[in-house]
Amino acid sequence: MKSIFHLLIAFYCLTVVEAKENCVRIEVTNPMDMERTEVVSVRWSEIKKIMPEINSSEISVSEVSSENSIMHQLIDENNDGMPEELLFLANVKANEKKTFYVKAGKKETKPVISLTDARFMPPREDIAWENDRIAFRIYGPALAKEVNNGIDVWTKRVRYLIVEKWYRGDEAPGDQRISYHEDHGEGADFFSVGRTLGAGSCALFKDDSLYQPGVFETYKIITTGPIRAIFEVTYKPVEYNGRKVSEVKKYTLDAGGNLNKIDVTYICSPTEGNLVFATGLVKRANVTSYKNKDQGWVSLWGQTNDKIENGYLGTGIVMPAEMIDSIKEDDVHVLIIGKAKPGREVTYYAGAGWTRSGDFNNADDWNNYLKNFALKLKQPLKVSVK
Repeated sequence: MKSIFHLLIAFYCLTVVEAKENCVRIEVTNPMDMERTEVVSVRWSEIKKIMPEINSSEISVSEVSSENSIMHQLIDENNDGMPEELLFLANVKANEKKTFYVKAGKKETKPVISLTDARFMPPREDIAWENDRIAFRIYGPALAKEVNNGIDVWTKRVRYLIVEKWYRGDEAPGDQRISYHEDHGEGADFFSVGRTLGAGSCALFKDDSLYQPGVFETYKIITTGPIRAIFEVTYKPVEYNGRKVSEVKKYTLDAGGNLNKIDVTYICSPTEGNLVFATGLVKRANVTSYKNKDQGWVSLWGQTNDKIENGYLGTGIVMPAEMIDSIKEDDVHVLIIGKAKPGREVTYYAGAGWTRSGDFNNADDWNNYLKNFALKLKQPLKVSVK
């Protein structure tokens, strides 16, 4: 009997050792006094240092307190077959440290329902993207004579993905057509962009004038999900201060949020000196503007359109306060003005929130979301790999 007991103990110890050897521990610490749910990013090279033999196609991610795996995503931005990043969603309470395990040799078998998407949509040649909260689009060459580089907003009442469905419904012939400009229970495209910046696009700026580049010229879908969508677009050069300046813009949208991360790089020769640029929000009828330069955000809030049953819509931009030179407002836009060095990336965040999504009740809710988002940028989650 004793020998059986000792064998069981030995087997248990071997199992524990093997489990530890086949996993990488990731500690996520929230330094703030507020709960937050965010996508955690870990360099894949850090995981490979600890477990060189790990196969990225056969892993699972779980909390230490649970054997149940959580949704994860691998990013291979340069398409070399080796991921650069591992992503997973983490809910971390105020001032909490939470441990996650990346386990090797365990391939996920259950179907994954993506929370994000990005796609090129012919024949319109839009790029449309979304998450479980909100959707957006920008316009391509087919609409070059009608629009510019503004960002359109599609408001959603559901948590599942709708972009492809709405496009196909709107393109259906005759009586089968279902217009995405009307709410059929899932939300709609109520937003009007025209030749403006829409919900947070940007342009070079001089003498109170925007130098918009028109619609995008080329695009690259980097990843579509399930928890992060990324794509990149390029624009034709504009004449600015005697130089031809072209633009590369990368959009990133994570599950669970309302703001896009927007990385902009201006390219020109010579490269000396700064370029002045503006990012802005188009004013709809009867909106109220809110600004806080010290906290690094601006917003607009008002009725979604002329029908009260369609609720209220907020648009907003968050930019690190140290990057903001000034905030301007005219009849068309509220603008954040900043500087960019040619060839160096500038990052800001822009998006929208709708009352009928269930996430925001009023302007205070929306502005607090922007304020807290700005605070989180200053105090990011601390991630360590062990």
